[in-house]
Amino acid sequence: MKKKVFTNQWFLLAVFALSAFAASVFYALRGFWVFYSPVISFMGGAWGLFALMCAVCALSLVLFALRFYEIKKESAPVCEKKPFFILSIVSFCFTLLFMAGIASILYISGTETVRTALLYYKSVAPYYGLVLFAVLALLILPRFKGYVKAALAVVLAASALLAVLCWVFPTGSYKLVSDPTVFDTGSDYAVVFGTNAPGTGFVRYTYNGKEYTVYAENSGRRISDRTVHSVNVPYGHLNNNSYTVGGERVIQSYGYGSRLGRAAESKPYTLRVNVGKTQTYLTVSDWHTYTKQAYAAAGALGEYDAVLLLGDAAGGMDCEALALEYIVKFAGNLTHGEVPAVYVRGNHETRGEYAAELPDAIGYRQLYYTVTRGDYTFVVLDSGEDKEDGHIEYGGMDGFAGYRLEELEWIKALKAPEGKTVVLSHAWLFSEPEPEVSRAAWNEFARLGARFVISGHLHQCRFVGEADEQEKEYAAAYPGITAYIDGGHHGNTYIASRLTLSPEGVRFEACDQTGKRVLDETRAWE
Repeated sequence: MKKKVFTNQWFLLAVFALSAFAASVFYALRGFWVFYSPVISFMGGAWGLFALMCAVCALSLVLFALRFYEIKKESAPVCEKKPFFILSIVSFCFTLLFMAGIASILYISGTETVRTALLYYKSVAPYYGLVLFAVLALLILPRFKGYVKAALAVVLAASALLAVLCWVFPTGSYKLVSDPTVFDTGSDYAVVFGTNAPGTGFVRYTYNGKEYTVYAENSGRRISDRTVHSVNVPYGHLNNNSYTVGGERVIQSYGYGSRLGRAAESKPYTLRVNVGKTQTYLTVSDWHTYTKQAYAAAGALGEYDAVLLLGDAAGGMDCEALALEYIVKFAGNLTHGEVPAVYVRGNHETRGEYAAELPDAIGYRQLYYTVTRGDYTFVVLDSGEDKEDGHIEYGGMDGFAGYRLEELEWIKALKAPEGKTVVLSHAWLFSEPEPEVSRAAWNEFARLGARFVISGHLHQCRFVGEADEQEKEYAAAYPGITAYIDGGHHGNTYIASRLTLSPEGVRFEACDQTGKRVLDETRAWE
């Protein structure tokens, strides 16, 4: 009985489908760190494992074909011989092992991995479907006869035609998928929003009696291949003014002409800008796809005039979909297009194929800059990666030592602001792999009169000073500077902060997603 089960044609087809699925999932997540140790991932072992998966997939397909058509050798069918049964057991066991391994890793790695895996798999899933379709059309269909065969052929042909038509002529609606976020870039506003398909993006508003429609463009050419849209607008044009965002689907763009689809435009938004003596800032960091918890923690803190995003949205930035889901949508849900935001890049936004495109995609010409709001100046820094250049994890795509030196020279060229100064950096040390660069940067913080350094990265909520010898050293060397770690995701808890800046000092409040207040302390400017 067991032998018949393992050599049953439909059982073998199911094994093939599962082995192909395991291989496609593994390929989709080939760049995701949690799947591999460095030796397996970066020394060729991952590709060897993928090749093994493909071999098992091919074996199960051959076994199914032999069983389905009962190809005979000598007097007995091949499927009744012992080697066939053994190979069937081997393909089943390996497939089961692959599926169990992938499921276990996803389960152990947690929610962030699963959410990211689903986004990664979207680009691979059509190919998996194509493989199943080909097997059905080329192997299974010829076996049937008469009306059944004709009916299946019609269904397959109609499905293939429909798939091609939907690919060539998209039928789905074109719509906005996020509220806009108005990022303060230090020189203007970048209005950033998302759509469900590639197209153009624009911001429409009226200023001094004149109507403006400003498109996302590059040197006069409208950008048409993105789902993340950013439009740069002068400060004065949007401050306490209303605006809408929208776009038009671009199906294909040619050298002569384009094929356009549907258009969409948002409701009006009004940007509220507070540059008074007292300002409140929602501060979030290290959300790592845990957006629901972050929204709950932010909601528990109450109202705010602007948002400080301190980085680490996901495990990496391998594709535009990750930026859309965990930066653009996330920031839009916090600002609702009504208050400005300041973006600080986290080290996980430096990883992946899309990482180099991210700054331009969200409207930033440079990721270190200054933002002045009334009496308060924010020196926004990009601390880059948290390991030394050349680390095996980066695959030769890093060059942050030189980048931070250039940034340090920029800091040295800054003049001390007339008002109060706050430094924003994902990592409070600024340059974790290079102690001498961190010390030089902190010397500049002191020269600029910075009183506070606001950071994330450590997934804790506390002031810097007593955790280890390095913190004690900096606390003693720079008694006039207080470093604060915002909180972020840790285990089942997410902590967000609200900073209230006033002439007397800064009030630090922090809540978790249940509304529990974990910190409430005021520190003076002097």
